[in-house]
Amino acid sequence: MRSLVPLLRDNYYGYYPQVGDALIERARGISATYFLRHTKGDVHLSLDSDIVEFTKESIDQMCEQAVEYGIVGACYITRSTMRTFPTSQLENGVKVTFANDPTPVPIQWAATGCLAVHRRVFEAMAETMPLLHEADNERAFYPFYQTMIYDDPASRKILLSEDYAFCQRAKDLGFQTYLNPAVRVGHMGQFMHRMEDLVQEILEPQPIAITRNGQQWHIECAGTRMSAEEQGREVSSKPSRAERRREQRNGKPVHDLIGAEKGQPSG
Repeated sequence: MRSLVPLLRDNYYGYYPQVGDALIERARGISATYFLRHTKGDVHLSLDSDIVEFTKESIDQMCEQAVEYGIVGACYITRSTMRTFPTSQLENGVKVTFANDPTPVPIQWAATGCLAVHRRVFEAMAETMPLLHEADNERAFYPFYQTMIYDDPASRKILLSEDYAFCQRAKDLGFQTYLNPAVRVGHMGQFMHRMEDLVQEILEPQPIAITRNGQQWHIECAGTRMSAEEQGREVSSKPSRAERRREQRNGKPVHDLIGAEKGQPSG
């Protein structure tokens, strides 16, 4: 709500929370269909309740880009400390730099937790599918987000989740999905997961020695790391720049000993 308040203060945004439905593809369909049938809005912005730390300026920019590009999203990562990766599917082999350039980048499929879609996309899709639960009035919906079986060249037949299925249906009708790589959002779990978590080094379970020194903690462990394969990352034959800096600073390989002074957490 803290991130959402600046949007709610802007009269150009309408607020239509969708709750109380355990089937997420139906909940998303009800929301998008209500937008299409009962509002005159140009852009449908979906923001999941666990998406945080976005700015009004970045959301404004995404919605404005959706007017031109049709579908524009923001990238966020899965909520995992062991094997995290982007929730949106980038194009295979294409490098995307998440920095200051807001130029939309074509991707294969986007996660719908933070996604701006122009009305014309839903209008085109609605022409190809039936209106379901029509007797439920405002809860009637088009199955825009119904999961679907997809023939993937690498994995053969796979089941697309509701967000990927939506993007694939749109692509079949000629609408490309894009990401704005300058928009940063957090994905809230037990803590806020952010893009930088992708580059953290994950340690295997191991003995750890902790000593409190006043308001700081001294932490020692063997520093045995999980392999790149275990984390779902490409194997690199060269040490990272951060690893080289640590080795130069400590005069020893990073895996021999990790000793760190950590600030005492509040609470």
